[in-house]
Amino acid sequence: MNWVYSGKCWKFGDNIAVDGDLMKLEFALTRETRPEVLRRHVMGGVDPSFAGQVLPGDVLVAGKRFAQGNPHIQGLIGITGLGMGLVVESIPRGSFRNAINAGLPLLPHCPDVTVLCETGDRIEVDFRIGSFRNATRGELHSFEPLDSSLLRIIEIGGWRANVTSRLASLVPQELTISSKNSTV
Repeated sequence: MNWVYSGKCWKFGDNIAVDGDLMKLEFALTRETRPEVLRRHVMGGVDPSFAGQVLPGDVLVAGKRFAQGNPHIQGLIGITGLGMGLVVESIPRGSFRNAINAGLPLLPHCPDVTVLCETGDRIEVDFRIGSFRNATRGELHSFEPLDSSLLRIIEIGGWRANVTSRLASLVPQELTISSKNSTV
């Protein structure tokens, strides 16, 4: 996995809600989890043209309490589906867990990051080490990266891939082979 995202900054302010701002509530109610569907609707409540303008490697930067409200995962899966990274001043714990579960590279505790950039700035973020470089301004800043155990979950693709990997490591090889050859 490439942990360095280099692209356009898309900056939003404080208190972006999960339902309505980040993603339409209907996707949570219908339990939609396909990234190819959700990515077309990211930030639709704030900027309906957003999803059609971003490119993989771009970074969404937001203020305090990003993804506040009910901790639905759909918006965070949508950001992952766009190939974006996420840098925020703060994020509620339910949405933080969902970002990890969605396999979304993020820096979750970046005080005053919204004063370090503007939408359209060229930025480079190394999510493994916590570096944040604004190439437009020629500035480099450092934030605390995620713990290596959380980075591992993101690296393998989120919660589903993590659970599958952990279960596979628990099953003895002989049992796996014999179960493939058995008939019921």
